[in-house]
Amino acid sequence: MPRLEIWLKALGLPVSPALVPLMCLQTAFFTPWLPSPTCYQVSRLTVWLMAIDNVLDAPQAPAESSPASTDAQVRSWHRILAGRENGSGSDDPMARALAEITEGIDNGSRPELNTIWRKSMHQTLRGMERERAAARTTAAGGRPPRLADYLTHGAWTIGVEQQVTALWALMDEPGLPHRLPVLRGALRQAAIAIRLLNDLRGHRREQHEGKADALTLGLSEQQAYQRAQSAIDDCRRTLAPLTAAGYGSAVALERVALWHARMYHRFDPVRPDRAVSAPLPGGPGPEATSHARHTPFVRPPKEAPPMSTGIDQEVLDAIAAGEEYDGGKLADLFDRLEPVDTALLVGTWQGGGFERTSENAALLAKMRWYGKRFVDAEHVEPLLCRDEQGAVFSYQEMGLATLREVVFHGKQSTAMVYDQLPIIDHFRRLTDDVLLCVMDKKGEPADFFFHLTRVPA
Repeated sequence: MPRLEIWLKALGLPVSPALVPLMCLQTAFFTPWLPSPTCYQVSRLTVWLMAIDNVLDAPQAPAESSPASTDAQVRSWHRILAGRENGSGSDDPMARALAEITEGIDNGSRPELNTIWRKSMHQTLRGMERERAAARTTAAGGRPPRLADYLTHGAWTIGVEQQVTALWALMDEPGLPHRLPVLRGALRQAAIAIRLLNDLRGHRREQHEGKADALTLGLSEQQAYQRAQSAIDDCRRTLAPLTAAGYGSAVALERVALWHARMYHRFDPVRPDRAVSAPLPGGPGPEATSHARHTPFVRPPKEAPPMSTGIDQEVLDAIAAGEEYDGGKLADLFDRLEPVDTALLVGTWQGGGFERTSENAALLAKMRWYGKRFVDAEHVEPLLCRDEQGAVFSYQEMGLATLREVVFHGKQSTAMVYDQLPIIDHFRRLTDDVLLCVMDKKGEPADFFFHLTRVPA
């Protein structure tokens, strides 16, 4: 914190030093396993994002006497991010700060990840310019932006994607680029959710400043809150296999979403001196008795398990990416893995297959199979499915199931026995939150392998 405060004052950035503890503490929460110099890099970035918000998104910005000056600043920042300009000798403190931040993140030596971070920073500047243009158009009596366009560009300007992609660029995580398609999809959901929660918290302030937000563009408070909650849930479901495997890239993303969601439940960071205990409009407060249902929440973090190696890791990667995997290798791995007990199984699990061509795979796809819920040894809902609207329900036309100790391939383990069907599902532990499973169906010539990933309570 002292180091960041000294840097902030030396450059003269338009950010209150009172925000320094908040910026540092949130970074330490995102990635507590990273060394302090790395966290410092991300904290500087967060301060810079707050500063450009004050420069470009301030109430007086659309009416500045010299908008060309601000436009020239923004063009300079784009050139620094593109590597076409070194802002270290600039008269603009924002340019000098950005040059230092860019150099620090480049030192992570992950060029493919640096490129993604730089792209997100360009998008931030373009998104803020769109917001300024929309404010000018609306003030002149023109039409406000469409809600879909606002959410797309508003998610760029909330800062979540920039923080997360910077963390990825600074992490020494083997194979991270291969997980980017899954990670970036989850990141987009998190950014939209935080944009909506930001709008809910700052709506009255932004109304007074004449700015558009999701509420002025058509969403009710309850709709905005529910949409944010749904996006957080989608983000966490997507990340579940990766967080269960202990990937820091996914853990950091989930913790970024958690921090910001809880922060907006409590106060507006633009006005940090006005802390509140009242609930967000459209939802209960964070301390309400029903907060487990409405407040984005993850279980208290535990130490990340050690990375698996070889085929174990290949399978975890395939599960995370939703890819197919060779059945012969799965059979060998299944026989090597540890059995499970009833206590480990209790809860809701999301499922998936390793192939899409068999009769069993086709049937599950037709049913929109979601997963399984283990209430206790005597009550199992084996076929959680989605309806046409995407809601999860328990499909019980094929009956329920029970848990029993069964010997399979020489190992005794808890298995799931259907009440009305000649089927037993056997489970083996990949991690505490990811299981490799096989369906043993009477009369079936080949085993059907699938996987289950624990859904956080």
